[in-house]
Amino acid sequence: MSTFDPSPAKEKKDLENKTLAELEDSSLSFDGDEAGRFLNSVDSQSIIDSATDNDYKALVRKLDKRLIPILFFTYALQCIDKSCLGYASVFTLSKDLGLKGKEYSWLSSLFYFGYLICEYPTTLLSQKFPLGRFIGLAIVAWGGVLIATAGAKNFAGMAVLRFILGGFESLITPTFILINGMYYTRKEQVLRTGAWAAANGFGSMVGGIIAFGMGHVNTGISGWKWIFVINGLITVIWGVLVFLLLPPSPMHARFLTESERVLAVHRIRSNNTGILNRHLKWSQVREALNPFEDPQGLLLFLTIFCNEVLNGGFGAFGTLTIKSFGFNSLESTLIYIPQGFINMICILFGGWLAQKIPNGRIYVSIGMLVPTFIGLLLQIVLPRSNVAGLLTGVYLFPPFATCLFICLSLPGVNSSGYTKRITLSSYAFLGYALGNISGPFMVKTGETPAYRSVFVADIICIGLQAVFLVILRIYYVRENKRRDRLLAEGQVQNSPEDEFADKTDLQLPGFRYVKKWNRRRILWVKLDTEVTHHT
Repeated sequence: MSTFDPSPAKEKKDLENKTLAELEDSSLSFDGDEAGRFLNSVDSQSIIDSATDNDYKALVRKLDKRLIPILFFTYALQCIDKSCLGYASVFTLSKDLGLKGKEYSWLSSLFYFGYLICEYPTTLLSQKFPLGRFIGLAIVAWGGVLIATAGAKNFAGMAVLRFILGGFESLITPTFILINGMYYTRKEQVLRTGAWAAANGFGSMVGGIIAFGMGHVNTGISGWKWIFVINGLITVIWGVLVFLLLPPSPMHARFLTESERVLAVHRIRSNNTGILNRHLKWSQVREALNPFEDPQGLLLFLTIFCNEVLNGGFGAFGTLTIKSFGFNSLESTLIYIPQGFINMICILFGGWLAQKIPNGRIYVSIGMLVPTFIGLLLQIVLPRSNVAGLLTGVYLFPPFATCLFICLSLPGVNSSGYTKRITLSSYAFLGYALGNISGPFMVKTGETPAYRSVFVADIICIGLQAVFLVILRIYYVRENKRRDRLLAEGQVQNSPEDEFADKTDLQLPGFRYVKKWNRRRILWVKLDTEVTHHT
C-alpha cells in the first residue's frame, strides 16, 4: 500500500504561498532550471521515496483533467477565430468591403504576417511572465480584436485588424508545446499534443455551424458581422477563465498539493529537457538556428513550410472550392463542416498511432500525407460534373494536418535547454507563418477548373515534405548511433550535476533523440532511483 498521501491536511504548506520571487531568492539561485530550485526548497526526497506507481498514475489523471480541456477549447477557439474570414467569405464580406483583385488573399495572408512578426517576441515574453495569465490576457485581447473586426468598413481597416489578430494568436501553439514539456514525459507528449491539436477539427466544425446559423440571421446587419461578434464574445469570456485556471508551471500549480508538485517535477526528470528557465541564452539561440550545428531546426522549418502552403492554399479557399462545384453560400458552409470532424479524428488517430508503432512518428507523418495527395489529385483529374468525386477529394484533404502536429511536438522531445526549445519551436512556426502567407497566392484568378494551380502546388509540397522528413529521421538515427558508439567506447556521458542545468542536447552526450518513445532511459553516470524512478 502506498505511504504517499497527497491530501493537503497531511503535507507541509511551505510552498503553498511562495511567490516566484521567493523561489528565485539568491540563496537558491543558479543558472539552471527553476525546477531544481523548487526541489531544493522542499523536502522532496522523502516525498519521492514514499510514492508508488499508482500515485504517479493518479497525478497524470489529475493533470489531464485540468490541462487538456483548457488547451483543447483554447485551441478550438483559435481555429474558429482565425477562420472567421473564410466563413465570412461566402456571404457578403467582399461586397461590403469593396474587395477586388487579390485583396481577399491579402486579408488571409496578413493574419500570418502578424503571426510571423510577433510569434518569437511573444514566446520570449512568455518566458518572463506567469504563463497561464499571459495566455489568458492574449485570448481576451484577440477576442476584442475579433469583435472590432465586425466594424471594418474597407480593405485597409480589415487588413490592420487581421494583422493584429495574428499577432495575439501567435503565442498559443508554441506555449502549448512548452506546457506539454513542463507536465508530461516524452512518451506522453505526442498523444497529449494530438488531444489538444484535434481541437483544430472540432473548431472547424463548430465554426461552420455558427457561420451557418449566422447566415439565417435577418436583423439588417450582414451575417458575416455576426460571425465575428459572436465568436469574439465567446473568446473574451473564455480568456478570463484561462487567466484564472491555467497554472504558470508545475511548481506553482495551485490545483496540486505540494507533494503532487514535487512528483510532477520529479517525473519529468527523465526527459532531460528541463521545465522552466527565465534567462535568455544567446548561445542556445545560435545553436538552434545554425544548421551546421543542429540541422533539425532547418528541416522542421522546411517541412512545416510545405505543410502550411497546403493549409494556406486549399485550406483558405475550402468553402469557395465547394461553392465552385455549384452550391450556394449556405450549402457550401454546411457541406464543409464534416471536414472538421475528419480532421479531428485523423489527428487523434495519428497521435495514437505514432505512439504505438515502433519508430513511428516520422513514418506516420509521411503516411498521413497520402490521403491528402489522393484528394488533391481527384480535384485535378475529375471533371466538374463529377460532384460526388470532387467532394470525396475535399474530405480526403484533412489528414495532412497530422504531420504538422507531430512535427510541432519534436522540439519539445528532441531538444534540451529552455531557450533552445523556444527558438526551435519559433523556427518551426516561422515556416508555419510563411507557408500560410504563400498559400493563398497560388490561386490564379479566372483559371479553369477553379483553383487548379493551388492543387498542383499542394501536390508538389506533399512530395517535398516526405523528402525532408526522411532526411530528419536519418539525422536522428545517425546521431543516436554515434552517441551509443561513444558510450560503448567508454565515454563519460551525463553526470547527475547536468540534471536541471539547462544544457542543450548537443551539450548532453547521454541525450537520445526520439523517433518514437522507447524504453531506453536517459544515460546517466549514476543511475540511482531518484533519476530513474518513473518515466
